[in-house]
Amino acid sequence: MRRFGALVFLCMAGSAAFAKDSLKITAIDVEGGFATLYVTPQGHSLLIDTGWPNSAERIAAAVKAVGLARIDYLLVTHYHVDHVGGAVELMSLVPVGTVIDHGPNREALAPNANPKFLAMAPATLYPKYLEAIGKRPHRVMRPGETLSIDGLKITAVDSDGEVLKAPLGKGEPGAGCAAATTNDNLGGEENPRSLGVLMTWGRARILSMGDTTWNVENSLACPRDLIGPVDLLFADNHGTENANSPTLLNTVEPRVVVFNNGAAKGAAAQSIATVQASPRIKGIWQLHFSEQHPDVNAPQANIVNLSGRQDDRHPLRIAVDRDGGLELTNPRTGATTRY
Repeated sequence: MRRFGALVFLCMAGSAAFAKDSLKITAIDVEGGFATLYVTPQGHSLLIDTGWPNSAERIAAAVKAVGLARIDYLLVTHYHVDHVGGAVELMSLVPVGTVIDHGPNREALAPNANPKFLAMAPATLYPKYLEAIGKRPHRVMRPGETLSIDGLKITAVDSDGEVLKAPLGKGEPGAGCAAATTNDNLGGEENPRSLGVLMTWGRARILSMGDTTWNVENSLACPRDLIGPVDLLFADNHGTENANSPTLLNTVEPRVVVFNNGAAKGAAAQSIATVQASPRIKGIWQLHFSEQHPDVNAPQANIVNLSGRQDDRHPLRIAVDRDGGLELTNPRTGATTRY
């Protein structure tokens, strides 16, 4: 296994060496769903996704824990239940400003869907989500469109199945395009419709693309690299096998990858191997130990919630410096790793 170089030290109320104007990120443990909170030094916030239907109170507690009384922007990547399920309740618990998404639901109901599936289907959840938005500002974000929150610039790289028309970097040829493979396993039409964003904080670049799938990933890398190198990547689709293509990973060359996985979901062995082989990788982190393949996981120090014990629901805390430095803190161990 590749050795990952980084300085590890105990977290004593943060690192004195790290800039006070860092961007703070909390990857909230919503048991294999997705809910990630970004907070600027000025106290303005962006929440990407809302986890499962039972996640709202957990997210509200995370918002309160970082000293916030509201969420300024809520970005919903797509309408699968593990991403939008907590939205309705959350908007009743915490004041929410502008809501951003990719536009209408694109996933039709499966024929003869059973009642349990019907209740959790995007076609059922989407109207309830729209109703909950009410009179709040509501924006559909297209590839290339931007949003600024203090010094945090957010650019949509894919949305509703479309991708950027012009590169955000040099637009050089992608890595291994001639040998790129396809993967038509979508896991539902809403996945490739995800609203994916590149966020820049000074020189730091963060890529978060929801459940964007393999073929859309490749279209962002080939024939030209439309994104450019990134420092931090939140693995697509929790790290399942229908995403995180070698073509994308070898093109955007992340230094640190975070898997928002559950004990039995995401962080697939194939995806972990792909990340380990990517050119600039320094650190791999998981929200949960993957019980599906115990011998293929991130280093234990980089796993926030371990199996074999009651889930402590630890979040992953990340600080991003304007110079591109990253600090990841594991509350389970109290240790912070700097890249």
